[in-house]
Amino acid sequence: MAEFHEAVIIGGGPAGLTAGLYLMRAGIDALLLEKAILGGAVINTWQIENYPGFPEGISGKDLMERFSAHAKAFNLKIKEFASVEEVSLKDRLFTVKTEKNIYESKGIIIATGTQSIKLGIPGEDRFLGRGISFCATCDGMFFKDLDVAVIGGGDAAIEEGLSLANIVKKVYVIHRRDTLRAQKILQERAFKNSKIEFLFNKRPVEFKGKDSIEYIVLEDTRDKNITELKVDGVFIYAGSRPDVAFLGDLVDTDEEGFIITDENLATKTKGLFAAGDVRKKRLRQVSTAVGDGALAAFELERYLIELKQ
Repeated sequence: MAEFHEAVIIGGGPAGLTAGLYLMRAGIDALLLEKAILGGAVINTWQIENYPGFPEGISGKDLMERFSAHAKAFNLKIKEFASVEEVSLKDRLFTVKTEKNIYESKGIIIATGTQSIKLGIPGEDRFLGRGISFCATCDGMFFKDLDVAVIGGGDAAIEEGLSLANIVKKVYVIHRRDTLRAQKILQERAFKNSKIEFLFNKRPVEFKGKDSIEYIVLEDTRDKNITELKVDGVFIYAGSRPDVAFLGDLVDTDEEGFIITDENLATKTKGLFAAGDVRKKRLRQVSTAVGDGALAAFELERYLIELKQ
């Protein structure tokens, strides 16, 4: 037997938790499904300094714990480690299948965010969990007083590089260009940090080692010269992409796979909304995810009222 809820939220990051809070306050029976742990990718952020109300900054983990506690205070039903395999629609009733259960609802909010992109080079899969990680906040302590490399030049790479510098002996930041994409304030902090060394115009082409990673093979993007860098760990920040295959043809996506919505966050399927990083948008921040979650919940509430009428 399928378990029924008026609304199902898929994804427990800032957008999903905000949507759940708003729906519960509106008196709507809502269920939130999260495939891992609550908080989404934000829990991996060492320090957030641009979220209103926290001028001194707050860690992503602490901020998401506050979000979770707030949503739970309004009795939002939450199921963690519930990975959604398929969403279908028949006669205005959505069916959501997870690995273990089946749920039915009249409306859905997709807030699944994005997942890290792999480099796709030799040795990456072999050393995943044996020196290669996508989360410095999660695994940084395993490399205390050791040498590590951070691959990438955006905000995530530099933020995590700064976080690692508090733990490890040395941080090499490897970037394929000669300039960073990260915010200027992050760049300035990283350039001033004596533990961080930048290797510009370099790209990894292979990871090598025995039982764990020992070397990164680097190619110079200008002259194609090959060198090896000895490290004990590697943290990859090569971007991210959404995972929305479970939605089938219920949504339209852009060329990168992000869900296309209208200004009210509605998809092409009535009753199905998208919020946060999973949708096509110009700015992906906690603050914009919160706004999306609130608006998606508001529009879903209106949709449910129309159904009743």
